[in-house]
Amino acid sequence: MLFIYGSLSVGGIETFFVRMAKERARLGLSTSMLLLSKPESGNDELLAEAKKYARVMFAEEIFLFKPSISSRLCLLAPINKDNLTLLFKYVDQIHTFDGMHALFGLRLSKIVNRRIPITIGFYHYIKYLWGGDKVALHEKINRQFVFDYLPSESLLFFSKGSRDLYSKHQKKNFDRSNVFRLGVVDHKEVPISGSVNTPFKVVAIGRLVEFKTYNFYMIDVMKSLIDKGFNIQFDIYGDGPLFSKLKQRIENEGLTEHIKLNGTLNYSKFDQVVSQSDMFIGDGTAIIQASALGVPSIVGVQNVVEPKTYGYFCNVFEFQYGRKGLDIPLISVEELILKYIRMDASERLEIKQQHLNCIDQFTNESCQASMDRLKNIEMPLKNFRFNRLTYLFSSITDNLNKRFNKKHSFNMRHEELKNE
Repeated sequence: MLFIYGSLSVGGIETFFVRMAKERARLGLSTSMLLLSKPESGNDELLAEAKKYARVMFAEEIFLFKPSISSRLCLLAPINKDNLTLLFKYVDQIHTFDGMHALFGLRLSKIVNRRIPITIGFYHYIKYLWGGDKVALHEKINRQFVFDYLPSESLLFFSKGSRDLYSKHQKKNFDRSNVFRLGVVDHKEVPISGSVNTPFKVVAIGRLVEFKTYNFYMIDVMKSLIDKGFNIQFDIYGDGPLFSKLKQRIENEGLTEHIKLNGTLNYSKFDQVVSQSDMFIGDGTAIIQASALGVPSIVGVQNVVEPKTYGYFCNVFEFQYGRKGLDIPLISVEELILKYIRMDASERLEIKQQHLNCIDQFTNESCQASMDRLKNIEMPLKNFRFNRLTYLFSSITDNLNKRFNKKHSFNMRHEELKNE
């Protein structure tokens, strides 16, 4: 299997790729990663972990000229065929998240003269929804490749709700596509108790981006709980475009002693930090990891501005839990925390056990087995034809538009799809 991606920073998709490589190595299966970036652009620790289990190549090894430029022009840039042959030696499937990377994978498979299955992971539900029909030409080509050229079996939805959402918007039947849960955890014994820390510790881990609104409303929740006399601490781990804004808001509220912005958390420290906390709030794969440690985990519903949630992860894990607009009532985050603090130890212990019980379908073993079966997909015999020069011109001009036009549909994507 070959994963094609940008860089290995610490995020849900990147850590998932590394977990899959580790599980495949355990089974004696070969994994490769092609990262279209410089080695120093990723997280050193995560990259070192990836190299234990996978052959990792960077842009400078796969392109003949100026890797930083060639990465952006990957559909045309000259390829180092010797390194490409080495990279593809044991590849039986190409897996990507991004449309251009998928097209690049198709180009590489043609160079080595092999019809290798290409699969697409729908890791974020709005990836191919934003902008509707009014996207730039290159993005239309991406979506045409994904939805009209690739076999339905090549599309990996990680919840039935996500597949249904795309069926509605694309007006297509995706019944033959694959639906299985992300591999996040390994089976392990976890000691739990019904006690709590003093101060009571809540933790959030993830990128500080616009749709993760819970980082902001938790400031109000914390202020309210502190005003009521509760001894409570909120630790935020992560970096991103909203770091400064979040820091300023915490300072303005006078909560710097109670809310800590700790920056990016090293991949290897996740279990240690979360297991020492009383409660987790978040979404994505991080909430699954937290639940696997027996830590009560509040679902941070994306784009919900008010401090409201669907509840604990163990109650909604079968749904696309991070998506706004599910047919599940929203409840107060503050009340949920208060209720948990006021419980007796036996009740808290029961909630922790419920979280441990719900994560079986998120095991790396199960997910790897499901992904590995996709190597048998038959790619279409016909060629996918498009003008690569026109595609790249569209991509370059549209990226400039995104940078300078705050109203660009990509920049407004979370607002546009906030009710989906």
